Amino acid sequence: MARIPYPERPSDAVARLPVPLNAFRMLSHAPPLTGPAIELGLAVLRESTLSVRLRELVVMAVAAATQCAYGSVQHRPIALNAGVTPEQLAAVAERRADGPEFDEPESAALRAAFELVSRHTLSEGTLAALRACFTDRQVVEIVTTTGYYVMLAGLLNGLGVDIDPSGEQFLGLVGGTPD
Repeated sequence: MARIPYPERPSDAVARLPVPLNAFRMLSHAPPLTGPAIELGLAVLRESTLSVRLRELVVMAVAAATQCAYGSVQHRPIALNAGVTPEQLAAVAERRADGPEFDEPESAALRAAFELVSRHTLSEGTLAALRACFTDRQVVEIVTTTGYYVMLAGLLNGLGVDIDPSGEQFLGLVGGTPD
């Protein structure tokens, strides 16, 4: 149960969403922040050059590293639909970035997400691994995706935002490039 009540009326930005997610309903307490947060989220989901599968691995890594149940529950079906395997999700839940479950680019992206959550920076080795696997734009997209979901995890965990129905309902909202 949410630690503070949801606003009686969500912001206009939430009203324009196809599904009024609880995260953004809660963010409606600060209307000037709500629209820009939604826009950034939509850009991360729809405009990134990362594959949906890789993006969802990063999102799940953030959920694991921040212990964000909302993020895990919402994005698990999306990740599975994008081709992330149950074995990969189990490794991510254990905060493992290396192993037979992952190829080199996936490991680099996961290491980056875990480092950014724990240290708020990237080691030289992790940055070099990212740059060996991705374009500079994609490196920025991995870092930005991580930061966006860390911001949401703070809101979700800090205010106890109620988990929405299964993420399967939102599969059409989370576009991106297929693998």
